[in-house]
Amino acid sequence: MRAFALRSSALPRLVVAAGAILVAAACESAPKPPEAGPAAASAPAAQQAPAAPPKPKGMPELLVDSMGPYLGGQRVNLAQKDGAERLAKVIRALPIDGKPVTLLAEKKAKVSAVAAVVTELGAAGAPKVTIKTDGRDDLPKEITVVPEGSVSKPPACAVSTMVLKDLATAIWPFGGGMGKRQRKGLAGPDLSNTGEQLSRDIAACKASVAFFSADDEVPWEMAHNLAGTVLASDKKKKLDTLVLLRVAPVAGRPVQLGGG
Repeated sequence: MRAFALRSSALPRLVVAAGAILVAAACESAPKPPEAGPAAASAPAAQQAPAAPPKPKGMPELLVDSMGPYLGGQRVNLAQKDGAERLAKVIRALPIDGKPVTLLAEKKAKVSAVAAVVTELGAAGAPKVTIKTDGRDDLPKEITVVPEGSVSKPPACAVSTMVLKDLATAIWPFGGGMGKRQRKGLAGPDLSNTGEQLSRDIAACKASVAFFSADDEVPWEMAHNLAGTVLASDKKKKLDTLVLLRVAPVAGRPVQLGGG
């Protein structure tokens, strides 16, 4: 009985010792986790870095509506402090490659917004810009303009014309001088009488370039129709360059390219 008691009291200690041996063996056999090296540490940072958007392979749709430029799916707010800078950045990313560009301009677009896009397209290498607008049926639905930066030292007699704030039209020489004003018609500028005066002024000058613009309170449609009237009034087809001015000039004063 005594021997049995001794053996019985030793049994728990044997079980505990055996368990400790098994736990130690399991710890030794378990694989150690790999140490994080420099490459592993930089992996999460590399995964978090945003990928640069791919440049479009073809020219995306370029639009100016009542809210401003909408180029290739990117809205540019020209009223913001960095609006002009952002516009230039978006246009520089376009695949222009020195080729003409097509721009859609809605009727209610601001003249200054259309002119800003045309100017930046020229700065990015576009030699010409075809502007499409759903204007009057008796005038061209599209006009091709040359960015202002591509023109230098035009003849002083070159025709300059614009739609004024009150929807009257003004025609005067590029170098400044006495202009002709035509009062508005029933539903906008009187383009019939304006066209007759344009025909006389275009014929009286050897210039192959003409300039147009409109007050910024006038919707783009009016400026587009005036440009179409200029082209229709060129009876002998002397004009090969039509320039949309970056800033609306003051009627009768010399036109300052790049300034206003």
